[in-house]
Amino acid sequence: MSQRVAFVDVDTQFDFVDPAGKLYAQGAEAIRDNLRELVAFARARGIPLVASVDAHGADDAEFQQYPPHCLVGTPGQAKLPETCSEAMRTVASAAAGATPDPTREHLVLEKQQFDVFTNANAEAVFQATGARTFVVFGVVTEVCVQFAVLGLLARGYRVRVVTDAVWPITAEAGQAALEAMTARGATLTTTAEVVAEVAA
Repeated sequence: MSQRVAFVDVDTQFDFVDPAGKLYAQGAEAIRDNLRELVAFARARGIPLVASVDAHGADDAEFQQYPPHCLVGTPGQAKLPETCSEAMRTVASAAAGATPDPTREHLVLEKQQFDVFTNANAEAVFQATGARTFVVFGVVTEVCVQFAVLGLLARGYRVRVVTDAVWPITAEAGQAALEAMTARGATLTTTAEVVAEVAA
């Protein structure tokens, strides 16, 4: 990865990853150690780290398709401790006059829809990382991870998907999503490969 790189942490929230979560992706706790490693590595190396989180209100349109989850202020909406840092700063979905600097702070983009780019500040935040390559991980593979990856690819960025740090709702849909992402130009990698390549 000779080009400047940034990490993208998609929706690593209790409601998706914890067995007690409102929209638990069965087995997702298996990636928690890799999530911890990637976030800690980014923070230790000064790699820009941009996260997304669902921040739903009670009447959000997404609940026509999925049960209510990640309601603002509920325990399920919180990020996993493994993917938090002391430098986190939340960026609301509405357009801001100026966005915080993702090279200095761990920015968390709120969203009420699947696509992180529905946050009006996302475009500027990703640009401000200075990265040309984004390493993407999180949940779930066939929904919000795929939306983030395809959105970044559509904007001309290189994207690497960390296969042992993403998790699907169903294995079949997750595999189909990985194939769709690679067909659009994403490449697949692992946590160990990312750490080794960025550290080199």
